[in-house]
Amino acid sequence: MELFSFFKSNNKPYRENIKVNPAFQRERTLNSNNDKIYYSPETTLSDVLGFIKDNSKRLGIHLNNSASDAEIDNFEQKKFFLPDDFKLLYKFSNGFETDEDLFRLIPLDEVLNNKDDDYLISNISFHFTEYMIYCDMWSVDINVGNKNDYRIYNKTDDTVFLTNSIAEFLLIFVKKGVYDGLYQWREDIKNKVQ
Repeated sequence: MELFSFFKSNNKPYRENIKVNPAFQRERTLNSNNDKIYYSPETTLSDVLGFIKDNSKRLGIHLNNSASDAEIDNFEQKKFFLPDDFKLLYKFSNGFETDEDLFRLIPLDEVLNNKDDDYLISNISFHFTEYMIYCDMWSVDINVGNKNDYRIYNKTDDTVFLTNSIAEFLLIFVKKGVYDGLYQWREDIKNKVQ
């Protein structure tokens, strides 16, 4: 990670109003019309996690066991308090791996063992997903004053804030994958901001 220390941090205000991109309401083709899910402001994380659980084999997602309360408490004692959405996510599955580009949700113990790096924009950020063995990461930045006020971002040469919803993030990946989903989403947001 130290190899990439030449990247500079983007000093934008903490909160940004992040909107849903309607282009990402199309779904990956599964095997049945009953397997469709769309993101809207009413879509809950429980809806998305239920969809992932019900379709994990067809999506190529291999779920880990859920994190215990003790594992979550240990993380929060050693690092910082998790947003409730992330607690729910990790209680659903303490990490997962996918068949697509080795994209995965990083388990809590691995997050704890990872050292801070120049990709993190604050001391209350952590990488929660990565692909191709840390060739790229998606991170969450948590508001110090309100743990449930967070934003998900991707940082390469610049920082692009994607969403304030882990449900939306997961659906983008589930429906469109890494390249047509997460990277295209990043480019669309970046181009809209410029």
